[in-house]
Amino acid sequence: MMTIEVFTSDTDLSEERGRELARRLRDCLTTGHSAPASVVARAQELTHVTVHRPLAWATGGPDPERVPRYLLRVTVPGTWIGNEFGEHAIPALTSAVGEFDGDPQRLHHHPHCVVQVIGLREGTFGTRGVVTSSSDVTRMMTEDYRESADLAGGTVDPVCGMTVDPATARHTLTVDGIEYAFCASVCRKVFAEDHGIAV
Repeated sequence: MMTIEVFTSDTDLSEERGRELARRLRDCLTTGHSAPASVVARAQELTHVTVHRPLAWATGGPDPERVPRYLLRVTVPGTWIGNEFGEHAIPALTSAVGEFDGDPQRLHHHPHCVVQVIGLREGTFGTRGVVTSSSDVTRMMTEDYRESADLAGGTVDPVCGMTVDPATARHTLTVDGIEYAFCASVCRKVFAEDHGIAV
């Protein structure tokens, strides 16, 4: 479950272009990986992007109405941040905004795009009318895949289906003599919980 709030000073931003920017940002964090299509579809369903144009924008440097500025506030379960989420998300989102803006290099050379990653503590977010944990979110995103997954171990994360190199995987778990590799600690946690293993 992820929300991305985009604030921009771009006075030429139409509703159609705003929807295009929202789709680009959603897609840049939910596609392009080795995850199966069913996991990507669920991740996109749990990702919400809103685009806003504030009434006023005060900052230094060139006039923000002439040289658009962007502020992105990305909110995710706090446990995701320990999985190098920011190291991936900040450059990916900056590049996606730069391509949308038409001048990709400007946002990498000038502080005209600020990305804030905010982690929510367990018990402070929810869906379906109930408090939802980061493990619950992972289960929702991967439910279809996990129901059809071949749990043979090896190079595929058995929870989300992403390709993982067992030799370099930071998150592994051995169950009944089979070593499983995971893309993130939350996938390892879900696998352990589903198999009644304390980690």
